[in-house]
Amino acid sequence: MGESVWLLDRIQSDWEVDTLCAALTDRGIPAERVDWAEIQPYAVPPGFAGPQGIREAPRLAVVTARVLTRHTEGDLALLYDWLTMLEDQGARLVNPVGSLRVCQNKVRQAARLAAADLPVPPTRAVRSAEEVERCLADWGDVIVKPITGHASVDVIRLVPGGGGGQRGSLLGLREDIVLWHWLRRHHVLCAQRFVENPGRDLRAVVIGGRVASCHYHVSTAPDGSVRSLLHPLRWAPAELTDELERILVNCLEVLGLDLATVDLVEGPDGPVVIEVNPTVSRWEPVEGTDLDLTPHGITAAQVDLLTGLLHS
Repeated sequence: MGESVWLLDRIQSDWEVDTLCAALTDRGIPAERVDWAEIQPYAVPPGFAGPQGIREAPRLAVVTARVLTRHTEGDLALLYDWLTMLEDQGARLVNPVGSLRVCQNKVRQAARLAAADLPVPPTRAVRSAEEVERCLADWGDVIVKPITGHASVDVIRLVPGGGGGQRGSLLGLREDIVLWHWLRRHHVLCAQRFVENPGRDLRAVVIGGRVASCHYHVSTAPDGSVRSLLHPLRWAPAELTDELERILVNCLEVLGLDLATVDLVEGPDGPVVIEVNPTVSRWEPVEGTDLDLTPHGITAAQVDLLTGLLHS
């Protein structure tokens, strides 16, 4: 097995992966984008034959966001088995499969972080409208989202008292209907207590134990929502305090991640971690700007991380 790096992806080209591949090559490290659809059906046995000929597993394989998020249900069922088989052939994954599995389940992830005394909202798995009602009774203001979701797809916020609901129910008619469809689609959902915040999210990228970027997603919506597609987000620099840096670095240590993107909100008692995404998907808008906290750029920070892993 050579000192090669695969960048696992689902599309032919984009700036981030192309730039990272070129930067690795400039450091003398053989690197290539590998189509996930190519290697997945072969389960990566030694010397497997795919469309690009005989392939040996690489020394390192970077799992990009599209491998983890853009799949059908059948793909998801086997995703971590294929990745584990890559590890079985000696490839070091970035991030490791065990850590990816923990992050995949938002309830499990929150439980792991809470057990390490990191600030997360109260979180439950819910499988019925009745269980969501119990969350509303306990918390008053609830965020409900898919356990394995991303990009705020199918994320809804609920408060008690909608009109037209069943007698004695905390759910209104519309809320009850939407929940029925969400539960039919996802079977089980993640419910979290809503954290009051000043109408902005914090997004940070952490690479190799160092914070590479930290900025606000500022709402332009009248209700302060950062998920409204009719009111695009505005990005703004955020101060990296000692407390925030400690939380960010500890999140990755607790979850066993090499790199990640962390979403937080500024709650009444300080930063609260909403979720940790085990990839760095889009950094072109940040690279080299005042949002970039690295000495030589986010691409270079990732190359430094991968070089260190190759030589460890």
